Order: sequence, then structure tokens, then C-alpha cells
Amino acid sequence: MISSVFAVLAVAQLCLAVSAGRYWRAAPGLSAVVPTLVCSALVWDNGVIAVGSSVGAGPLLETLSVPRFVAHALLTPLLVLWSLSAAEHAGLRWARRRAVRGAAAGLTVLLVAAGVLHDVIGLTLRTERWADTLRYVNDAASPTGPLPAIITGLVVLSAGIVLWRSTGFAWLAVTAAVMVVVSGAAVQVPVLGNAGEVVLDIGLLLTVRRLLPGRASRSSAGTAPAESAP
Repeated sequence: MISSVFAVLAVAQLCLAVSAGRYWRAAPGLSAVVPTLVCSALVWDNGVIAVGSSVGAGPLLETLSVPRFVAHALLTPLLVLWSLSAAEHAGLRWARRRAVRGAAAGLTVLLVAAGVLHDVIGLTLRTERWADTLRYVNDAASPTGPLPAIITGLVVLSAGIVLWRSTGFAWLAVTAAVMVVVSGAAVQVPVLGNAGEVVLDIGLLLTVRRLLPGRASRSSAGTAPAESAP
């Protein structure tokens, strides 16, 4: 039953990845590329968990599981830069300051490094069963393990609150808050964390849609056939 839920979440992430990819094609830039990559990685993440029980423990499932951790380490911190890009597109002047950009880039590098140390270099896989699912988890002992995801989530939530106060757009703040809340419960109920990621990614896409509608529309219009003059 729960394996089927993860399959549904994988399909949901695939739909979000396709939608984000359309924005990326119409309006290339960080604001669209990061959600596209994040959603695409989560298609794989949910899909591997969904088929885990069918594949069974062993070299194949272990090999399929490694990209889950690598993508998490490399891509999740990019949401820090995405948050800054969202603030820039919202017209917030402070987001264009060199010091702010430098701080965001520095934080992103630190979070990626921490993630690589824990989920790539220090990756120690062991099987874990929950309900009818079978998956590999990282058993590495490291105090920095969850920090990159926690810090990134708080940054996105902060960006959402800023956008809410400055533009009246609340969806990023709401979806990021849901993700932060359910992430604590995900330790006991793993599927909640994956469902929370879908909610957050919906917020990312709604933000892209809100901040880049003109660029996307103009780009799409530029590729449409010209109407004949009367």
C-alpha cells in the first residue's frame, strides 16, 4: 500500500518536473532550472523507494539508491541561490547587493560540502523496512547529516515570508512551512517527508509562475506562428 503511495508521489514529481522544464525552456535561468533539477531528482528518489520491495535487498537496489543521496547532497542547497533569485525577480533591491549574493553563494558551497561529506564520501548504506517498503538509508554517523536540508528549508521559508510581506504572494511561505513542519515527523513516518517535498515543489512552481509570467509568455509567443495581416 505505502509503496503505491511512493509511486504516486513519483508521478506527481514527474508532472512538476515537466512543468518546471517548460518554464526553463521558455525563460532560461536559475529560477526555473533549479526546480526542474530538484523535481527530476525526486522522481528517482520516490521511484526507487516504490520498487524497493519488488527489487529486494542486494547490489541492484543498492546501486539504484546511491544517486538518491548524491542528488540530495548536490541539488538541495541550490534552493538557497534559488531563493535569492526569487527575491531579485520580485524586485527586492537588497537581493542584488554583492554582499548578499556572496553570502548566498558561500552558504550554498558550505551546504554542498557538508552534504557531500555525509551523503557521498561518508555514505554507508543499510536496508530499512517501513510498512511494505524496503529502502537503503545512510547509516553514517555524522552530526552534520540533516543540517544542509534543515538550513536550506529555513532559508526557503524565510524567502517565502519576505515575498509574502513585500508582494502579498503567500504560497511559497505556506508550502515551505508545511515542509518544515512535516520534516520532523518524517523520522517516524518517512512518507510524510516525501509528500512534504511535493508540497514544497508546488510552491516553487507557483513562485516561478508568479515571478516569470511575462518572460515565459513573451518567449512562448516569440516561437508561435505570426498571424496573417487582415
